[in-house]
Amino acid sequence: MKRYVKRTLGSEQGMALLAALGGIILIGVIIAGVLFSVTQDYRISDNSLRQSHATATAELGLNRILVDWSLADNQRLKTGDTLKRAFTASGGGIANVTVTRLPGPFFWAVSEGMSGLTRSSFVARRRYGMLLRLDSPNMNFMGAITTQGNTTINGNVTVNGNDAGPAGWASCTTGSNVAGAAISPTTTATVNGSVTVNGNPPVLTTPAASDTNTYFNYGNSTYSSLASSANLVYPGGTTLNGVLPIAAGPTCVASLIPANWGEPNHAVPASPCETYFPIIHVLGNLNVNTGRGQGVLLVDGDMTVAGNFVFTGAVIVRGGLKMSGTGNKITGAVMAASVQVDDNVSLSGNTGIQYSSCALLAALSANAYPRAARQRGWVDVF
Repeated sequence: MKRYVKRTLGSEQGMALLAALGGIILIGVIIAGVLFSVTQDYRISDNSLRQSHATATAELGLNRILVDWSLADNQRLKTGDTLKRAFTASGGGIANVTVTRLPGPFFWAVSEGMSGLTRSSFVARRRYGMLLRLDSPNMNFMGAITTQGNTTINGNVTVNGNDAGPAGWASCTTGSNVAGAAISPTTTATVNGSVTVNGNPPVLTTPAASDTNTYFNYGNSTYSSLASSANLVYPGGTTLNGVLPIAAGPTCVASLIPANWGEPNHAVPASPCETYFPIIHVLGNLNVNTGRGQGVLLVDGDMTVAGNFVFTGAVIVRGGLKMSGTGNKITGAVMAASVQVDDNVSLSGNTGIQYSSCALLAALSANAYPRAARQRGWVDVF
């Protein structure tokens, strides 16, 4: 008898579940990939936003240091000294700015911008550096004295264009020597007595001495713009006796009458008026006798010095200049424009004019604000 074996197909139940699970896994992988890509894009965008915030904050620091500049720092900061400021940006972020004094009229400012308010919380940082230069008048001092007026020198007079720092100014450095006297080709010079004129050369005859731009245009500023910013203004025909520094404790008292023109004599301990370099404007003729001062002196008319007067800085006279008597000394430089035919220069007695680039730099930069240098003024610092 034959036996028959009954065969049955294997059950296919569960295949649909496996296919569904595979689909779910595939969809999950796709979703995970999308989420990862979105998260990365978000992180990149967020980092870029924070870097942009840090960049803007660093630039804010450089801009604010210019806006909030204190003129007192022009004299207080010596070469190598640093100044630190912190500025908070709107929306969070802080800029820490360090300013270092360089030789001459230059400063190096570095601003570190952070997107957080503290180092522990910031997530982005940028540092920018900028070279600053004091925007001081660019006066063309060709000699210890520059004039286009007829000049007469008598007695024990010394005119020296060899650069030297004022007595007692220990931090001064010297630069190039200039002429003792720079005069116009049409100037008549008469010298009598024990007169010493030194410089490179002792006397320079140049057409620039007869150019009004030499006396009244100074690069980004002019005689008029300096006069308009004067700290002290005197009427024409003023006579001053005993110009002396005035201090009240640690404060230098700016005074018109009695006249306080700062303290050119540096000593230990330092006087509070040593860093006071006023711009002085006289609306006509000036007569001054005895005393001392420093800064920038602008005289619209003639200037007459009768004796024992010491001044450190720049002296610009539109008219003539007469110095007589004993004990007169100007350290820095003098320009006498002699705008009228009869505006002459007369130096007599025991009078000295000493060229000093250090004194000129201090006087001209005292009231100047810094600006970014025109070339290579801004760099990215890491």
